[in-house]
Amino acid sequence: MPLPTNQEPSPDYMVLPQAVNQYLPPRLPEDPGLRAAGEAWLARIEAALAAYTPEGPETVLDLRAATPEAVKFLNETLGSGEVSALAFGTPDLQIEETVFTGLWRVRGEGVDYLEIGDVPSVLKTRAKAGLPPMPELETIPDDVINAPHLLAEIYARVRAFAETGTAHNFNLDLLPLTDADLGWLVKTLGEGPVVIVSSGYGACRIRSTHLGNAWWVQFSNASNALILNSIDISTIPSVACAAADDIADSAKRVHAVRSVYL
Repeated sequence: MPLPTNQEPSPDYMVLPQAVNQYLPPRLPEDPGLRAAGEAWLARIEAALAAYTPEGPETVLDLRAATPEAVKFLNETLGSGEVSALAFGTPDLQIEETVFTGLWRVRGEGVDYLEIGDVPSVLKTRAKAGLPPMPELETIPDDVINAPHLLAEIYARVRAFAETGTAHNFNLDLLPLTDADLGWLVKTLGEGPVVIVSSGYGACRIRSTHLGNAWWVQFSNASNALILNSIDISTIPSVACAAADDIADSAKRVHAVRSVYL
């Protein structure tokens, strides 16, 4: 039945997520041989997670020295977490957080290792870029009005970050930017060699730019609608990083797995 002319249509509400991600203990392989091959690696992983400190050196466990049985065991046991990344370069690298927060699997041609930390160090080193010159005024299209002023502020914040380590975030949704402004800004900042995706409630996509320590960060809700569009000035946006407390919890979880299953 059509609505009366004097009645307003009901409002649309944001779709709520249908599931919530939570930690579930991994199911270890039933094969006793695989368990025997992987037990020593779980012990090394637990020790590395327990010893982690934010100020300490990176800890890397090279899986190229592992037997095929141990690798198969780790593939089945470590699983996939909420954060994954691609780091383009030589070689291209595929990076995935395991079910244990702060334990990362890094793979590529001739590369296969686990790293313990807030993020794998290769994401920081690959994303580093210089400070290209600002575009010449005569090259800026006439319909691009506010983006050049924002770009100048981004450059200033990048310089300040290099000097003081002070991070900054630009919420583009709150700035008077037209489609032409945004298109020009995307083209000018360009695409860097690192892409990070974090899932959870909706998703977060992070992309490095040609400007060192300047990241494009976009959040989408459970309906895949863009809800936040921003530029983050930092070494790595914090949303992609594992917290020290979570890494300590991962050490306890690995210990629990070893105690119960092995």
